[in-house]
Amino acid sequence: MIFHIDANSFYASCERLFRPDLKGKPIAVLTNNDGIIIALSSECKALGFKRGDVFYKEKRRLDASGVAVFSSNYTLYADISSRLNLIYNRFAPDVELYSIDESFLYFPDYTNEDYSGLACEIRETVKTETGIPVSTGIAPTKTLAKLCNKLSKKREDVCEWAKLNQDEELNACPVGDIWGVGFSKAAFLRKNGISNALQLKRYPLEKAKKNLTVVGMRTVQELNGIPAIDRVEREVRQSIACSRSFSGPVLELEPILTALADYTQETVKRLRDGGLVCKFVSVYLMTSSYGEGERYSNAASAELPKHTSYLPDILGAAITLLKQIYRTGYRYRKVMICLFGIAKDNNPQGDLFEETADSEKREQIMKSFDFINNKYGRGTLHLGTHNMAKIDKSKKAPWLMQRNYLSPEYTTKLADIPRVH
Repeated sequence: MIFHIDANSFYASCERLFRPDLKGKPIAVLTNNDGIIIALSSECKALGFKRGDVFYKEKRRLDASGVAVFSSNYTLYADISSRLNLIYNRFAPDVELYSIDESFLYFPDYTNEDYSGLACEIRETVKTETGIPVSTGIAPTKTLAKLCNKLSKKREDVCEWAKLNQDEELNACPVGDIWGVGFSKAAFLRKNGISNALQLKRYPLEKAKKNLTVVGMRTVQELNGIPAIDRVEREVRQSIACSRSFSGPVLELEPILTALADYTQETVKRLRDGGLVCKFVSVYLMTSSYGEGERYSNAASAELPKHTSYLPDILGAAITLLKQIYRTGYRYRKVMICLFGIAKDNNPQGDLFEETADSEKREQIMKSFDFINNKYGRGTLHLGTHNMAKIDKSKKAPWLMQRNYLSPEYTTKLADIPRVH
């Protein structure tokens, strides 16, 4: 069974966490350099503002409407996302980070399992431990789980596919609202008399493959309850993660560092294979939820100076984060690294003080690194964790975005921890 969990108005909810005065008030979050509105609270949407509105054109109306405006605080959002996924990992044997605010949780198909009750427990745990409201859809396929999540948001309750009048729900769902059906496909389907999800469910597979490609055929299969989408399929993935449970409990830092270095190298390989770069690194560390020993789980995130796929920089940040969250005396069973802020490596923003020759040298090093490992096998070349751990990471990036409405980094910066009077 698949749970799709989505944090409600995630960016706005993160900003509201440490600002109780904003409860029930409209919030708008801006893109990098305060360009356009990228996220809104439900109260802000009710005032007529939309995602994509140009900020400077709407500034007066936002002020007049009493909207609280924030610059994107990705360090805060990534850290809260890490905490959400730590909770998900405690409940689910397998978790897929679909985006910074969405995850798929995979559970075995137990005959007598109360999935709705389990989803409610996860929701209440998330609300209690993080303060973030989430919606949950439960279904046998990812497409149906996404649909159930939409219904969950409308009904403000967990939505389980098995408990619905399924054909009635599909008949009421416009075909363009189905995950995987883009604007052009929706237009084609409507032109051919298919306007809702029930009609798409009954679309012959051979026609779906011919007219909608393999992706469309898989969507039809998923609407019929047949799992067909194994991996996230998108032009640019929003996150790349790698983790494996240890074969036995690990108490010392050194083997965890070695595992983290191995996982980081694998994650960066996936990044580079897709011609991508990342901007944020998150590291998760946890003990087993079951068995002997005291339980402990934690996560930390860091923003890199610029978008990059340079392994030493990413691994260096990951090691620093691991050392921040590692505590002695625990029996660790899992470490995970996740890269966020994924973008195409077309025209990356350069470092103001970095020589072009240095940038080219780094790229040549990584190309040689990739070539040798592709030819002679994974891990033929690798980085030494101890040497990387000694690199000084204290220098601040010289290039900073314009973020005039940036909130404090409440959870990751000591100076920004809220004061309680």
